[in-house]
Amino acid sequence: MNANDHNPTPSEPSSSPLVFVVDDSEALGEMIKIFLTDAGYDVQVFSNPLQALAAMQTSETLPSLLISDYRMPGINGLELIHRCKLIHPSLKVIAASANILDEDIEKYPFHPDRILPKPYTTTSLLATVQTLLAP
Repeated sequence: MNANDHNPTPSEPSSSPLVFVVDDSEALGEMIKIFLTDAGYDVQVFSNPLQALAAMQTSETLPSLLISDYRMPGINGLELIHRCKLIHPSLKVIAASANILDEDIEKYPFHPDRILPKPYTTTSLLATVQTLLAP
């Protein structure tokens, strides 16, 4: 074994981009997690937008991407995006919704980088994630 060889240990941080997925449908959030994990991303799922916001405020590792549903209890996805962008201005954001309106988006100073209309395919989700997280 060469002294310069390096085998990462489990305690070292992952080099995969971290993605926060926020959807009040726990089943959908878990399916997205499985799919994106298989594609090489680290994923944390939240069914409550306020829990995602708290994680954003306290996490040692900030996510590279936020995928948020629009209609959720507590605060809506656009409000979550706004608050998260105040904490992490370079955060990339996908808003997923079947019924998000331009006039809703215009109420907030921070806008999603992409809007993914529901229902969407795993192919379109992955393409959107890869585009936003491309180096």
